[in-house]
Amino acid sequence: MERRSLKTPVRWLLVCCCLLLTSAWAAAAEKEEKKPVDIGEITVMAPQPGVEITTEKTIIRVDEFKKPGQVRSLTDILNEIGGIDVQRINPLMASPGDEVSIRGLNEGRMVIEIDGRRINHSGHFGRYIVDWSTLNMDDIERIEIIRGGHSVLHPFAIGGVINMITKKGKKTADPTPDLNVKAGYGKFDTYSVSGGVLGGFKEAVGYNFTASKQETDGYLRNNFQENTSLNGRLSFYLPGDATLDLGTKFSAVDYGYPVVNDPARSDYDPSYPDFLPTADQLRHVPPTAQFAGDQTPKWYRKTNYFDAILQVPAGSGTMKLHGFMTLGRRWNYYYRGAAFISDKSDDKTQGVIAEYRDLELFDDHRFTFGAEYQTLGTFDDNYYEVSSAYVQDVYRLSDRWTLTPGARYYHVGMNTYYSQFGTGWPIEGKEQTDDGFYPSLKADFLYSPQTALYAAVSRSYRLPCP
Repeated sequence: MERRSLKTPVRWLLVCCCLLLTSAWAAAAEKEEKKPVDIGEITVMAPQPGVEITTEKTIIRVDEFKKPGQVRSLTDILNEIGGIDVQRINPLMASPGDEVSIRGLNEGRMVIEIDGRRINHSGHFGRYIVDWSTLNMDDIERIEIIRGGHSVLHPFAIGGVINMITKKGKKTADPTPDLNVKAGYGKFDTYSVSGGVLGGFKEAVGYNFTASKQETDGYLRNNFQENTSLNGRLSFYLPGDATLDLGTKFSAVDYGYPVVNDPARSDYDPSYPDFLPTADQLRHVPPTAQFAGDQTPKWYRKTNYFDAILQVPAGSGTMKLHGFMTLGRRWNYYYRGAAFISDKSDDKTQGVIAEYRDLELFDDHRFTFGAEYQTLGTFDDNYYEVSSAYVQDVYRLSDRWTLTPGARYYHVGMNTYYSQFGTGWPIEGKEQTDDGFYPSLKADFLYSPQTALYAAVSRSYRLPCP
């Protein structure tokens, strides 16, 4: 009888067992590798498109700026910038009642400018105010934001500066213009439409003209709003690379004060949200709650801006002469008890700025010299006459250290402020003068290519409010 060897079956059995074990280990290892691992919270940070941040200022290029929704007004952009707070009374569009603050200081203690000249108009109860609904972005190229009051180049800046630089047209021989049309529609019959044309001809003249209209029925009862804006800029390109820019801007705002919509009242309208007499309201509203009636409580304002800017290169710097004027007129209609009140107020600002900017001296110094004269206030009685001169030096100590000392001198003549309390109060304004030097110093340290540190100290002047 033939005897079979047991070695061969045993060997095959051992091989199969090894293969099975290897497959099991591989499957287990693969399963272990696919098990999710908690590595904690990760924050991804990236620069916002169109925003450049330095120790000197934040620069926002309007055409490159991106955010959810439309960008129609200045507050639409400022609401996205760190360190700036925007309070809106109407969530659908910028309104006269909006308030903007830099580090807790509103426009009563900061400066809002167009092309480097102040546009804060005369307010009341201790502040200068800005109607943010008039500041659309149709003709704005970029926005510069300076935090703090260390820059002597901008008068009366305590909390900071927001400077809007306008589009000036193109120096080109191509007569074909750039056309831009935008429109949008949303809830509560809210719509906006705007258009513009930008170009130049014969490399001698550039132009930019825009027009826009915005309208909404409002979220609250009677909180309607209609904004109209017209802007025009002409740029003349002169010999020696000099330029002359002429600009005008017109805005009109018709804004309804929200009225009480209380379910407990007989005039309640359920198609609008509840709005009680105790509701908190922001500025530019009457001191008492408004109720629905035969008359319409509202605010209507027209504003005209005029500017002429001559810039001439001279040596390493640029000489600039800027004449400006702002004319504003406001009509206010509101209930005071059963009586319906209507009043009108005017404001006017005009002046001239002469400046020699970025003059390089002594290798590491860059100087700016300037002087400014302006009058502002109402047409008739309350007004200011402000003369000032300033100098600033940007001193580059090394590749990492930069010092920026500066000083501004003010001389202010005032014909304002009279008491309305008690009997026999004076009918004429109070006349007085004020003057003084206001220095500043800023130090910048470049810690790394991505990190810079700075510190600043300054003495600032706040123009008293009429």
